[in-house]
Amino acid sequence: MTAHAASARSTAATVGPVSRGPIGIVIEIAFGGALATIFAWGIGVMIAYGGMQTSWLWADKGIDHARGLVEENLRFIAEYPRSVLIQDTLAFEHKVIKAVSRPFIAMGALKYYEASLKPIPDSADSLGKTLALLKRELAKVFMVAMYIAMDTAMRLFVVLFALPSFLLACLLGIVDGLVRRDLRRWGGGRESSFVYHRAKKATAWSISGGFGIYLAWPFGGFNPAYMVLVFTVLVAASLSMYVSTFKKYL
Repeated sequence: MTAHAASARSTAATVGPVSRGPIGIVIEIAFGGALATIFAWGIGVMIAYGGMQTSWLWADKGIDHARGLVEENLRFIAEYPRSVLIQDTLAFEHKVIKAVSRPFIAMGALKYYEASLKPIPDSADSLGKTLALLKRELAKVFMVAMYIAMDTAMRLFVVLFALPSFLLACLLGIVDGLVRRDLRRWGGGRESSFVYHRAKKATAWSISGGFGIYLAWPFGGFNPAYMVLVFTVLVAASLSMYVSTFKKYL
């Protein structure tokens, strides 16, 4: 029994990790993107509702702050009406808004919110008033969740509109990094595993971290053009450093 266990361990050690194929990588990226979008939506709802309860943020605006994020993003998108992937970005985003709001409307979120705004009768007892106030706050959560879902979906498709720019930035970073790597190899330059691993982490963060920050940004005023510019530069720079510091000899 001991010999059999030792043989199994030896076999497992020699086999090594199983490499992922292209289909597995695509599935992993899609699954990770879906989770990041859902997480960003949840964080956005919590921040937006928390800001409604905080006097120094947007307590005086109520759900108008969340609605304002949607309207602001539509104004930003109207400045860039065409994309390589979509001919009419503004019309496309209006379709996205309708598709996202449809489940909330079907569940009666709008009617529930309108009903919660009715004045509380003076004749109601303390329990009735408390329940009415809870109903009103729950209706606000539903409305905030709907508007933040619209905003998150719009930003998600803005990222998809900008994919050609990110791909060009990746290509630029890889080419520049390969040239610098060849210059280092033929010039007798030293390798730096420290820089290599830091650049590897920076590349992953500039892609995934920037994506998550943009989706969950709750304060508005974030022009998508600036997002594309900043994160494409970060991706190109970090990827160039990552490729250029790859080991000298293959």
